[in-house]
Amino acid sequence: MPTPRMIPRMLLRAPAEPLRCEMQDAPMEDLVASIKELGILEPLLVSPIYEDAGGDEILTPDPHLGQTGVEPTAYEIIDGHRRSLAAQIAGVEEVPVMVFENPEQARYAIMLHANVCREDVTPYEEGVQFLDLATKFAWSMDQLTRFFRKSEDYINDRIDCVRKDAAVAEALRDRRINLGQAREILKCQDGTFRPALLEQAAVHGATIQSLRVMRHNRESEERAAQGNLPMHASAQFVEGGIFPEETCLWCGNVPPLGDARKVTVCAYHQKDLEAVLDKVSLRAFIAAKAAGPA
Repeated sequence: MPTPRMIPRMLLRAPAEPLRCEMQDAPMEDLVASIKELGILEPLLVSPIYEDAGGDEILTPDPHLGQTGVEPTAYEIIDGHRRSLAAQIAGVEEVPVMVFENPEQARYAIMLHANVCREDVTPYEEGVQFLDLATKFAWSMDQLTRFFRKSEDYINDRIDCVRKDAAVAEALRDRRINLGQAREILKCQDGTFRPALLEQAAVHGATIQSLRVMRHNRESEERAAQGNLPMHASAQFVEGGIFPEETCLWCGNVPPLGDARKVTVCAYHQKDLEAVLDKVSLRAFIAAKAAGPA
């Protein structure tokens, strides 16, 4: 697990295989000027080197057992070689670093960080990467949020999409559904109903709103089956209550038995429709005539 530290720049050693072969003068000058003004904003990633008095490298402490109390004699740069050179030019004596006891863990973290920063990375890929670091290297949530600069909710969201339901994770991996659809499907507590929601999303293109309605209807049916609430009744339903008679929106009269018809309208358009009918319907005309001249 990485440990943040401030170390003397003189203890840094160049990486065995630098990632950057060329360093142009102009960008380097800009970086030096930035470091002089603001300091090193992003820590270097390093791995400790332990040597004996003769300069021979000795065994690195087991990363799974933690520190052994031996102080490193130097630190190999895993990522940040260019920043270290700019710090030298800028005259910086101490640099911020993230110390990885295991160099392979550092290289793996860098690879994942680069992948997460890609614009085309999928939520599934992010979830797998976060889960790998948490399980393979025992990274804590605090370390994940600090290293990847993502919120705890962001990380948990993607991990849940990977491990909560294998079929949903597979569909998200193959880009047959998006993250929003996956979230809505996983909210369904009835695991036997999730395949139906997944089919609606992956095959028929059901939107998040449609999936939510289907999920709520299913939950209502389950509550009704358990005797908690009459099916399709609102939570405000009161047994034995007297409901007002429905009147015609056009004329305002109670329709004769068998003559009533339902008109489908979006809930968020209901007020608009009623406002129009209040001005142009037959009942509006009758009300205006009864009121007399203005």
